[in-house]
Amino acid sequence: MAAEDKSKKPKIDLKARLGKTNIGTQAVPLPVPGQSQPPPSGAGGKSPNIAPPPGISPGIPVPPFAQAAKPVAAEAPPPKPTAVQQTIKVEVGEEIIKEREKAKKRLIMAAVGTALVGIAIGYPVGGAAERNARGKIVVENAKTLASDVKAANEKMKELDTLLAEAADKLGKKEYPAELSGQLASINIPFDATKVDGSKISGLKGTALRQLLNFTSGVEQLNKKKDSLKSLLDFAKVPVEKAWKEEKEPVMNFSVLFRSDQKGVIAELVPVKEPFDIAKDWPANYAVMKPERTQQGMKSVEKKLNRYTKGDLPGGGDPQLIPVDPVTTAAFTSQEGIRNLRKAFLDLRTELKGDDSNPQNPIVGLIETGDNLATEIQKITTGGG
Repeated sequence: MAAEDKSKKPKIDLKARLGKTNIGTQAVPLPVPGQSQPPPSGAGGKSPNIAPPPGISPGIPVPPFAQAAKPVAAEAPPPKPTAVQQTIKVEVGEEIIKEREKAKKRLIMAAVGTALVGIAIGYPVGGAAERNARGKIVVENAKTLASDVKAANEKMKELDTLLAEAADKLGKKEYPAELSGQLASINIPFDATKVDGSKISGLKGTALRQLLNFTSGVEQLNKKKDSLKSLLDFAKVPVEKAWKEEKEPVMNFSVLFRSDQKGVIAELVPVKEPFDIAKDWPANYAVMKPERTQQGMKSVEKKLNRYTKGDLPGGGDPQLIPVDPVTTAAFTSQEGIRNLRKAFLDLRTELKGDDSNPQNPIVGLIETGDNLATEIQKITTGGG
């Protein structure tokens, strides 16, 4: 019976009778008496206590013709935009974005264009400024270099004048003793520090070769000048002695003969106290004889007889024979005079040159310096 009653029980269309209502954005069905309703979503899991309409007791089904109970009033949500409105909104948004992108591109292109124009204008101006600044440095360096070359040339001309005066004295057999001090106080102020990379920029190949030759020549000249000073100090006494002996020749050397196991040996020995060739010769005199010792060769004073007659070496002791001073001039004070004169000649040739051989003339440092100064001067006047 229970099953039969159940089958005869009329069906109630709850959807049609109860309908749906919108609470917020969710559809919440009206409560049906006698049934427990699930909590609406978004309610935090809590079931709202909704009382049945008045006059209806729980557990009694609602008649079909009964009106659906009105839900609790809720705040109406804002109307949804229509499809047209959404389309307009989307289209307007995309159009604005596109325009913004175009404007951004135009701004970038304008900035790039401005930069390119600035570079196009600034490059030649900046390059010219850089070249102008560089040119000023080159000119200033050239002026300094030309001034240094001229200063060196002035000193070389001064040196040549001193050498010329000293050479005249030597020709008169007057020793130029003051020249030693003059050479010590004079120096040609030019060396490799004057020609580093930054200071020779702008020089042409010809001028650069002249500058290198000039620098090397001046350095050698200063060395030769110092060597001449040392020679002047060393040669004073023997040269003055040689000039004196030209008037009054003396015996400076003798030949010593002595016996050896293989025969007679001759030795050339200096006379300790040379004697006048024009006066009487002494019968015996002292010489400085070299001998080998444990410490090496050593000059030992020996007083021996002068040979007069008989066999050589004659007797037990060696005998001495004086040597004509003319034949020993090559290694006496006369040779010192020749060396001194040659040193003067070589140094003056370095300064003034030598054109005695037209096929191979020697250009002096003074002429090289003058030519070099002229070439450098062209840079300072814009002609280089």
